[in-house]
Amino acid sequence: MSRPLVSVLINNYNYARFLGAAIDSVLHQDYPFIEIVVVDDGSTDDSSEIIAGYGDRIVSVLKANGGQGSAFNAGVVASRGEILCFLDADDVFFPGKVARVVEIFSRDDLGSKPVMVHHFMAMMSSADDGLAGRPHGRTHASPLNLYEFAKRYRFLWNEAGPTSALCINRRLADRIFPIPEEGVRISADDFVIGGASLLGELHSVEEKLAGYRIHGNNNWFGTEPAKSDEFLSRYQDYLNAKLIENGKLPVISFKDSIYAWHLLLADKNWFGLFGHMLRLSVRHHDPYTLRFVYHTLMTIAQSVKRSLLGSDISIPSRKMRGKHAGQVSV
Repeated sequence: MSRPLVSVLINNYNYARFLGAAIDSVLHQDYPFIEIVVVDDGSTDDSSEIIAGYGDRIVSVLKANGGQGSAFNAGVVASRGEILCFLDADDVFFPGKVARVVEIFSRDDLGSKPVMVHHFMAMMSSADDGLAGRPHGRTHASPLNLYEFAKRYRFLWNEAGPTSALCINRRLADRIFPIPEEGVRISADDFVIGGASLLGELHSVEEKLAGYRIHGNNNWFGTEPAKSDEFLSRYQDYLNAKLIENGKLPVISFKDSIYAWHLLLADKNWFGLFGHMLRLSVRHHDPYTLRFVYHTLMTIAQSVKRSLLGSDISIPSRKMRGKHAGQVSV
């Protein structure tokens, strides 16, 4: 695996104004064995003209609009590489990224195992908000697999960065794809990261190898968007199905885990929350759960103080996860 083919999968929907910069950032990489697969998910802007302008330098997949999940699936099917790197059409790769990723996969024979490599991204913002250049992503001890954690706690954290920070090998892709399409119009990277966390190894790289662009269409950045019940149910079903396919127990149950506490907090379902906290505290009876109990109680106290201001209740901090993970906050 010294010089493998790398497929860069660019998913695009109505990002014509950014798409050229994304494609060019891959064409300008110094690693020689790259195929660029651009999946256009039924854009209604000038994306198709931009894609056509690159001719045979890229592999174009033009499809009806189906959401990000379907775009990811189409890109994986169309790709030939042993390493797959994902790129949102509004982001860019920095020079040398692909060569660095190949170097990491080649180290310690990672290509023989199902592996995800993820890295930091640098914020790209034209606004005077102090974000430009700051790191965006997560880091943890490597290698990381969360199956044993999920067996105990019935859920898992998202331990990798955004889409454009994710690279997987074909061995892992064969285990976790296809991902669901119905109801997965955004946040398809959750499925990739979750599947990798349970069925492979995660390796984090504390280097900024790509740029994360802040603009009007992703101005939710810096928040923790709530997942709908439908999305969580689909995510849970996917993870459990993949676990069964790979000879493991279907252990994920978000609503029977610590993860459910922020949902109960948001609904101000105090009776349900306290009952849930008590039940899990008795079940686990460990410092990890007790830390979340303490943090949740502090969150409730803070929300009471802010109630007259109409502030939202925050989701329990990822800083409470424990030793296996950390997050760069921006």
